Amino acid sequence: MSSDVYCLGFVLLAGGQSSRYDGNKLLSKHPVTKLPLVQHSANIVIRARDVIGSMSKHPVTVVVGKWHDSVSSQLAETFCCPTETPIEVIHNKQWGEGIASSIRSGLTHVLNLALPNTKPSHVLFTLADLPSLNIQDLTLLIDASKAYPNHIVCSEWQKDGEPNSRLTVPAIFPESMFSELLALQGDTGAKPIIKRYAKLGKVRAVSIPNAQFDIDTPQDWDIFKRRN
Repeated sequence: MSSDVYCLGFVLLAGGQSSRYDGNKLLSKHPVTKLPLVQHSANIVIRARDVIGSMSKHPVTVVVGKWHDSVSSQLAETFCCPTETPIEVIHNKQWGEGIASSIRSGLTHVLNLALPNTKPSHVLFTLADLPSLNIQDLTLLIDASKAYPNHIVCSEWQKDGEPNSRLTVPAIFPESMFSELLALQGDTGAKPIIKRYAKLGKVRAVSIPNAQFDIDTPQDWDIFKRRN
């Protein structure tokens, strides 16, 4: 696949209920940028999108769920622009089902945004609660996807004390796998799809250690500060 037909869409998943945080973790402040976590994460994705320029023609789709009102208000204050809005926030009303519903909602929105000549050939999915993720991480994934456009390109990392590495999002999926993403059900993300195609030799893993650090509880911020 040549670069002139490579068109990448972006989905930022922010639809969880923060059940272990005792509140909305997406509005907790990132210790480095001092921004709400969801805003910090959106900035990373937008800047990665801007790096690749013409290969991405759409706003970043942000999928929110239980905390739709507060997250949407926060993002609207930051990203509202009279000429161009770098994000589009959508409300996944089936958020209680689990992450599969957010994946379906995000991908459906990206595809519905597309004009006939700007339909994305690939879509990158990432999570809004990954505080260590940076622009370089996403750029590495994008470069690998351009080099292997018929493969899933995913993050690879190894947790301390575990013998095997994990393959997770952030990940980029080619159009040939969109139907499988749209068929996901329940509280199951894209890992089963990644695992299945890895056995077929259709996955390129990129070392992204930052993908392992997420925020589930307020105490996780203390761990983040010690690591950084």
